[in-house]
Amino acid sequence: MKIAGAISGTSLDGIDVAICNVVTHDGRVAVRCERFETIPFDATLRAQILAAYPPAGIDALDVSALHAAVGEAFGDAIRAVAAGTQLDAVASHGLTLAHDGDAHHTLQIGDPFRIRERVNATVVYDFRSADTAAGGTGAPLVPFVDALLFAGHAPCVALNLGGITNMTVLPQCIAFDSGPANLLIDSYVIHRSNGELRYDHDGALARRGSPNAAALARMLDDPYYSAPLPKTTGRERYGAPWIEQHRADLDQLTFEDAVATLAALTVRTVTDAFHAAAPNATLLIVSGGGARNPALVDGLRASLPAVNVTISDELGVNADAKEAIAFAVLGYCTLTGRAAGVPTVTGASGPRVLGAIAPYELTSLLDRIHIEEAERPIERRTTPT
Repeated sequence: MKIAGAISGTSLDGIDVAICNVVTHDGRVAVRCERFETIPFDATLRAQILAAYPPAGIDALDVSALHAAVGEAFGDAIRAVAAGTQLDAVASHGLTLAHDGDAHHTLQIGDPFRIRERVNATVVYDFRSADTAAGGTGAPLVPFVDALLFAGHAPCVALNLGGITNMTVLPQCIAFDSGPANLLIDSYVIHRSNGELRYDHDGALARRGSPNAAALARMLDDPYYSAPLPKTTGRERYGAPWIEQHRADLDQLTFEDAVATLAALTVRTVTDAFHAAAPNATLLIVSGGGARNPALVDGLRASLPAVNVTISDELGVNADAKEAIAFAVLGYCTLTGRAAGVPTVTGASGPRVLGAIAPYELTSLLDRIHIEEAERPIERRTTPT
């Protein structure tokens, strides 16, 4: 089944689109990414998104307009990457505008019906709400797919260095957000360069600088890092207010030293979480935009000398595409009525089928699914094994 997975993460690099072939194989869901691309946001739309994040004061009409505009951008991006390929479905995580895992509510924007208008396919969306309604944190959801992709390499840790750092320990399938990654680095680089730079390309700034021990110690004095599981975080904690809180420390350093200090924060929090959650793991599989930042990857190799730190590309999973691939799989699970997510990770009261459906010729789609299921029977599991 041809499914496009689409997501925009906390870094706001753009819209990640993975065109995937998702099937059942040997009693499990199997996925192959056939095409992947990140489509940048229009500069005006990106500025509108940034201006809407809490604690910004934005009224309901503005949220409604942004929801529509982001949906149109997602639809255009998916259509462009599909490049004429007829899709069976789209699985859109959308863009998280607000999230409070502790209070069990979440909001992802990107109107699925505007996506449907542009791609002429059923759209699965709103993946987090089923989990939060069941008492969960709503994230992370990708560990369900990490287990499908990487269980054969256990004992290992799948690490996604996106805007936030997500960690999945296998085979136990313990997962959580360990702290910030690219979000802080990107945000500070934009601030310090007055918008001339968007991120630390190839980790060049961090590699020319040296972390400031005193500033780093103050940044590590954050109760989130020692908080018990389940836990998830995002821009609501590590966005503009965090930068403002630590700006005095950072601005007194050279640009290079400030970025090196932020990179060291990511490396240190990942290392501490790895030792605490996966003391027996011998492999760390890195994906996400941070996998392309040598300052982060080399820092992890230096701080975890007994661990094989590898990029997921080397195991056949495009490091940039992994989360988009994951949502293609989660969308397939929705369409086949399978529970997804891992309740022990999010704290939900039990397994739930995730996602809502904006249907397009749904009867025909479900008929094709039933035929495929009959040809390739699959045991209906509620959690990955």
